[in-house]
Amino acid sequence: MDNGKPPRRWWSVVGWNVLFLSVGAALIFIDWEAWFHLREPFTEMRRPTRFVPGVGLLNEPGAEVRWTNHAEFWVAQRANRWGFLDREPLTPEQAAQTCHIAFIGDSFVEARQVPIADKFHVRLEELAARALPGLNITTSAYGRGATGQINQLPFYDEYARSLRPKLVVLVFVQNDFMDNHKLGAAVFKGWDPDQAPYVFAEKTADGAFALRPPDPAWRVLPISPGPLEGSSQALRWGHQIRLRAELLAQDPRYQSVIEAYLSRGSESSLADHLKTHKLLQNLAMPLFGEAVEFTAFALDEFQRRVADDGASLWLLLATGGRFQLGDASYPLRVVVEDLAEARGIPVISQHDYIVRLARRGQDGAFVGDGHWNPTGHRWVAEALLERLRQGPEVCGA
Repeated sequence: MDNGKPPRRWWSVVGWNVLFLSVGAALIFIDWEAWFHLREPFTEMRRPTRFVPGVGLLNEPGAEVRWTNHAEFWVAQRANRWGFLDREPLTPEQAAQTCHIAFIGDSFVEARQVPIADKFHVRLEELAARALPGLNITTSAYGRGATGQINQLPFYDEYARSLRPKLVVLVFVQNDFMDNHKLGAAVFKGWDPDQAPYVFAEKTADGAFALRPPDPAWRVLPISPGPLEGSSQALRWGHQIRLRAELLAQDPRYQSVIEAYLSRGSESSLADHLKTHKLLQNLAMPLFGEAVEFTAFALDEFQRRVADDGASLWLLLATGGRFQLGDASYPLRVVVEDLAEARGIPVISQHDYIVRLARRGQDGAFVGDGHWNPTGHRWVAEALLERLRQGPEVCGA
């Protein structure tokens, strides 16, 4: 008898179809989530930071640091007990039984882009264990992005020195010049030159250099992002540099140096002053000229400390053969080499090693980041191993 209700079988078919569709949708969502997490394990970068009195900003010890360019690498690693992205430090007793090498530098040493196992100092240990087992080489790395050699002096004083390394290697990149100068760091990094989070040097009335400790009340220069917020990253960065320079030019202490920089328009104006190999005598731009002076002071300080501790000092030039300034290319590496040669500091050139390999330098760096990829780290390790073969006396051999 028809009572107006649909047959029970019809409802059963509808119910099973709804169930199958729901399960299918859930499986598709799970598959998509799995693919997403395999392709991009995380989307937000994380770099927990603390201020260490007398040293400056370092990673929070034991904290997980996550770094990605959302295309080529997604790396999560933990800071050691000192706040560096390296393995846990050796004890002084352990280091004393080896030829210990300390590497000090900026983001190229910190190497947030690759796992610790792929970093050049770890690869060097592995290569040396096979090729130079008699030297018994161990390594440690002290790196922090956006720092220069002056900022890195406490990395040696407070940490590396305790392991009594037989060799200290400073890793030098082109931006270290400005990072060593409080005004250069203010313009390009945004630190307030009077309240900076790292050690900087100042000139005294008699022309000597004096170190100034990091300020626990550090701050960045207060500038407005301006109308370019939706523009490209490069354009926004250039605009911020200009705004910082204009702000600093209002201070009578910095006015002459900053206005000379502003009058030339941009960093590419350096091209007019980089035409000979006697660059130290021909750098007419005050901002860069002063940055070179402070870099020389930083090398002097490292050399004095390392020599007093009975160790050797090397410099790894971690850059290509030429520095790009605007549309022009000039051999700024000559400035670094001249500074090192005047002090008897051996220089290992990553670029020269890659040229001998007949490889392309860009193959050793991430396309969307510029820092070394695992291949680049391996090339650096190989270049260092080559130099150790030539000069094993740094290990007492």
